[in-house]
Amino acid sequence: MASKKSKGKKKGQQQTFMSPERFMREKARTLPIWRCYWIPGWEENGMSQVVVTRMRPSGNVVACVFLVDTYCIGVKDAAWYYNMTQYDFEFLIDCLDREQGIEEVTYEQAHNLIYGAISFAEEGGIAPAKDFEIASYVLEEDTDDVELIEYEYGKNGRHFLVVNSDRREMPYLYMLKKTLGEGNFDYVIEQDAKTMMVENAMSNMYEWQKESSRHPAEPYTYEYPEYPLTLTVKHQFIADAVRSVDNIYSLPDDVIERIFSLPADEVASDLSNIMLYEIGRTCQLINCGIMDDEDENDNGSIMHSLLLLAQLRSGVGLDAVLELMRQRGEFADYHLGDFAPEVIHPALYACGLDNMAAIEEYLYQPGLDSYLRQQVLDMWVMVMVNHPERRGEIIEAFRRLLNSMVTRLPVTDGCDGNFAGFVMAALDDISAVELLPEIEAVFATDCVDTTIAGDCAAVVANIRSGRGLINPEKFRIPTLRAQYARLMRCSAQE
Repeated sequence: MASKKSKGKKKGQQQTFMSPERFMREKARTLPIWRCYWIPGWEENGMSQVVVTRMRPSGNVVACVFLVDTYCIGVKDAAWYYNMTQYDFEFLIDCLDREQGIEEVTYEQAHNLIYGAISFAEEGGIAPAKDFEIASYVLEEDTDDVELIEYEYGKNGRHFLVVNSDRREMPYLYMLKKTLGEGNFDYVIEQDAKTMMVENAMSNMYEWQKESSRHPAEPYTYEYPEYPLTLTVKHQFIADAVRSVDNIYSLPDDVIERIFSLPADEVASDLSNIMLYEIGRTCQLINCGIMDDEDENDNGSIMHSLLLLAQLRSGVGLDAVLELMRQRGEFADYHLGDFAPEVIHPALYACGLDNMAAIEEYLYQPGLDSYLRQQVLDMWVMVMVNHPERRGEIIEAFRRLLNSMVTRLPVTDGCDGNFAGFVMAALDDISAVELLPEIEAVFATDCVDTTIAGDCAAVVANIRSGRGLINPEKFRIPTLRAQYARLMRCSAQE
């Protein structure tokens, strides 16, 4: 739902899902600038990493890291992340801070340092690194609309090239000779300690990306059941309200009051029927990458149903929530956009609190989407946050999961490296010291994506420290009106 904006498309026009690259090109600059950083000391050593971020409506972060050589090369490297959780972003900033020290700066400072270094490098015939083309979309265009801050580039007024011991910078030396001529720039072939530190930090970031790509996703093999071809509900006004194109981002107050005046199980039954009908009507079109964006096809019924089920707390809605979680990730992207992680696990918690067996059975079903599967982990953490007396029950559920993953993870049977990483993050959240032997056994498979929660040593150390939850509010259910208000604010920002 949150990803569909156009109301003026012609009937039959196809909607394609946005690749990360397309998102950066078309959407990144529409998001508000968030936080910016650089590594201080670049005035003395000519090298800094500059971090520029924008905030997505979901609270996730678009983050780009530029390795800036102010002495000569300009943007030497760039890395970009189009949808980082704030947890992952803070982990990245902590790593940079520990390795080099980091300083928060204004956007104008970051912008001017980057584009000033690029302009200076271009005087010597040096263009920005290839990855800058995509990463640059986190930046505003370099126009007079951005306050000008002048910095000094080069060393002693001249281009100064540092060629490190691996000689990767040698092509720049030839460019400088061709553009500026011999004797009109300076260079040195060495390995400065500070430069090496910055290079290593950027290398670590690429290693992070490499580690993530090392773990194949579990193939999606779910065979769809027969979904209802017609929508049947007891209270027609509920179906009319949640499927109305006029109510995409919020239901009217009088409709909400009327819904909550009815027996919870009756409402949950109607919402379940609506969800199953919408799943059947749209899942195959979404899987093919097409969706007619007109009339009844453009509605917020899945979002409304999940938000209402989270408030109703009726077990009647559990089957429909689990069926939603059996869909492809693209299905959740289409209907829920960036809000998927905010609305799925609260609905699962509210509907499944008294039927943990059904949820655990779902968790072991092979061939499902890892992103949606991990909502169970958040639901289990939510149970422990709101019902600490059930800790033992949840710990044992995690123990069964970990023990099974030792054999299932290497063959991606009902789990993959990404999911395993999120398991470790959840266990970190609950400080699961009871499960350290099982955690170490899973890491011993070498199939855990360590970019999510860290390697075995880091996870064990965090759990032993008892750090616990970074964002406990994620595991509370806000009021319905508060959620609709947030939905409206975020839709206005997109």
